[in-house]
Amino acid sequence: MYRIGAPELWPPSEPLRSTAGDGGIVPDPDAPTHRPTDAETGAPVPSDGDAASADSGMSSQAISLVFLNLVAVIWGTQHAVIKMVVDDGSGIDAADFSLARFAVAAVVAAVATPDLRGLGEWLGRGNKEDGALPSEEIMSPAATSWRYGSELGAYMFAGYAAQAIGLAYTTAQRSGFLLYLNVKLVPFLAFLTLGRRISLPTWASAAAALVGTTLLGYDGSTGPNIGDLWSIAAAFASAVFILRMETASRNVPDSAALNSACLWTVTVLSLLWTLSVHAASGSPVESVTAAYDGVSRALTLHPWEVIYLGAVSTALANWMQAKGQQGVAAERASVVYAMDPVYGAGFAYLLLGETMGVRGAIGASIIAIAAATNAFLDLGAKEEDVNDDSLEILATSSDREEEGVNDVLAINNNSIESVEKI
Repeated sequence: MYRIGAPELWPPSEPLRSTAGDGGIVPDPDAPTHRPTDAETGAPVPSDGDAASADSGMSSQAISLVFLNLVAVIWGTQHAVIKMVVDDGSGIDAADFSLARFAVAAVVAAVATPDLRGLGEWLGRGNKEDGALPSEEIMSPAATSWRYGSELGAYMFAGYAAQAIGLAYTTAQRSGFLLYLNVKLVPFLAFLTLGRRISLPTWASAAAALVGTTLLGYDGSTGPNIGDLWSIAAAFASAVFILRMETASRNVPDSAALNSACLWTVTVLSLLWTLSVHAASGSPVESVTAAYDGVSRALTLHPWEVIYLGAVSTALANWMQAKGQQGVAAERASVVYAMDPVYGAGFAYLLLGETMGVRGAIGASIIAIAAATNAFLDLGAKEEDVNDDSLEILATSSDREEEGVNDVLAINNNSIESVEKI
């Protein structure tokens, strides 16, 4: 008696046996029913892993977009709050205020400070005998956090310092919309430094932003001033920060550690700025005393403003930005940030009573519409790419399944032929 374990069809039928009487093939009731495994047949069964990964990726991206939109709202509040501090008539210097703000932010994020030995590892990277720099693959997580945190901190310091100086001369509303230029600068910086393609919607949005910014600058209420130039400089620094944040957030999984390293760097740079401002006070001791007095005055006159700007719009918002940009490209994140000046205009009106002229309102509307349109077009393109990838995965799985069935049928036919010969 010969028993054949290969099935006739998929799913497998009962095992077969030959009978001595007629040489026919009939089901063998005594044989165990066996369905060949993928390893036995070589036929892969379609998996839901790719679909699950796609769903997980889309969910992660949705969370990232929620974080980034909250960041835009928080940033929208800070223009008016900073204006309240630097323009209150008390003579608070932008350097003193910035040091107070970032010191608060650094203290809030201090619990996540990376190991200081990592900082020593990063700073001492060039002290090797051969003078070679260590690759990022062999650096410790703490050293990597300090490496990217210090770089981002330099860009953040430049942006916030320029913003604080500019707000002493221009309005909070105009500062917000001029800072929005960072959204348009990011794709072009990505093109220049990373070779990324600039899409047609991005070009159209950039042109609309240029028109809107021009109308905003000549809205009839106030003419262009030095504060506008400082705001544009802040926009450039912010664009570089956003672009480099994409790389940093993907190389440093611990967003809190990256945020803390960044804020400590900004605090140190703010301290150096403050000391340089007060250097004319006399001796180094007198300079330190003058800096201390300036920071103390900022904290005494505007405690809640400084705490809010340090803890919420800096420490919290920076952490949310680092977390959010782990799942979103810099170009797309910059489109989300485009609503910052719209929120800023609203808070400037509520907190400061600032209003725009007709041309300024038209320019602001153009900027907002361009940002929203670009976001929807970008989202549609992303969803189309995902759908195409999903269809390709399904087609590949179907082809593999068909190949597996054919292999099983071939095995079965060969088995039957062997039995007939016997």
